[in-house]
Amino acid sequence: MSDGILSNLLSIPAFLFFQGTWLIHSLRRPLILVSALCILSNPRAAIRKLKLFYLTFLYLAFCKDKKWKIPKDTSFFFPKELGGTSTTSSSSGSTAKYKEKTVILIRHGESTWNDTFNAGDRSKLIFFLFFIPNLLHALAVETYFFISGKDDESWFFDSALSAKGVGQGEGLRKFLRKEKMRLGSSSSGNGNAREERAVKLLLALDEEDDPSSQVVSSNLRRAISTAAIGLADRFVATNTSIQQQHGANINNKDGILLLPCMQEISKNPDALTILPPKGVAHPTWCDDVIVGLPPGTFTSLIDTRYHTGNKSIDSNGLIRLNQFCADIFDSSKLPKSNIIFAGHSLFFRSFFQVYLPRGMEHVSKKKKLVNGGTVMVTLREATLGNGRKEYMIDPKSVVMVYGGFGKHTKG
Repeated sequence: MSDGILSNLLSIPAFLFFQGTWLIHSLRRPLILVSALCILSNPRAAIRKLKLFYLTFLYLAFCKDKKWKIPKDTSFFFPKELGGTSTTSSSSGSTAKYKEKTVILIRHGESTWNDTFNAGDRSKLIFFLFFIPNLLHALAVETYFFISGKDDESWFFDSALSAKGVGQGEGLRKFLRKEKMRLGSSSSGNGNAREERAVKLLLALDEEDDPSSQVVSSNLRRAISTAAIGLADRFVATNTSIQQQHGANINNKDGILLLPCMQEISKNPDALTILPPKGVAHPTWCDDVIVGLPPGTFTSLIDTRYHTGNKSIDSNGLIRLNQFCADIFDSSKLPKSNIIFAGHSLFFRSFFQVYLPRGMEHVSKKKKLVNGGTVMVTLREATLGNGRKEYMIDPKSVVMVYGGFGKHTKG
């Protein structure tokens, strides 16, 4: 009897696929007619949408984003007292100059692409059984965006947060609010002190009128939205304080700066930005209303001055990782000593693989940071005698603030 039930369950996807195919076949003529009318009524939106489809196939076929190897260990360029492996002390014998910055990494919440194509925390059976219905739903939404002329929306291209992803961003916000309430009540110790420092930096506590930290995001919508949702309380507090101190006409507003070098290491369409170069970032359907953030303020938070559009098709992850580190220490771009980044799992995992000492075993090199997960590290820069710059994560500086890697979670 159990074999019969299992057989019936396994036949569900095939049945749904047949029904979906039949439905699409039946509606093909009305869809073609409606699409043609929409193209004629709004050709600009239709042409831009078709260009997105063209870009998708172009990057799938020719993108070299993952075609790179992990370079040599950079810890050799840093003395042991800075977490490196060099036997030359920073105070004697070395011609190198050293700098450091505190870096906090926040992984975006689950996206609509993840919801459709990744099992996530669902069982493989449930994911398999509902894959076809979920895919048909995604295709229906994408079709709606096309025929309605919504050229700045897509389910697949630069995918936005799913409902679950929004909840994960709100989870970070709730965690920070809870931590703010109990700051100072934890037992003393190095670990707790550093975690408290991370919370204070994330919320800009006690420095609302002039934060020592700066919030940065990749140019992909799910990362931008996660930063806006998770750090909503920070933006309300800092911008209210700054406005009270400097008046309404201010240029030093606390917001989210976009850096294109942080674009995810992938050739899939969800890793391609839909935002035009230096364009105006608008809320998606998932963050039209953000709890804690005044209505209509999302767009004003996003700074696109450095957004140059999509990564080059000839680029790769290592090139952008090196640019990422260079940008962190570029005082003209990021003058603050503490930088908060909202980004992506493969980019962050590669960051740990490249810049943590090779001899150090750490879960971050093998497992992805969970959605909404937040970790703090110290990144060091060595400027060598010939002017070349090398970067390393201090192996003793890694602090898990919220979430975790893989199944190792906290918060």
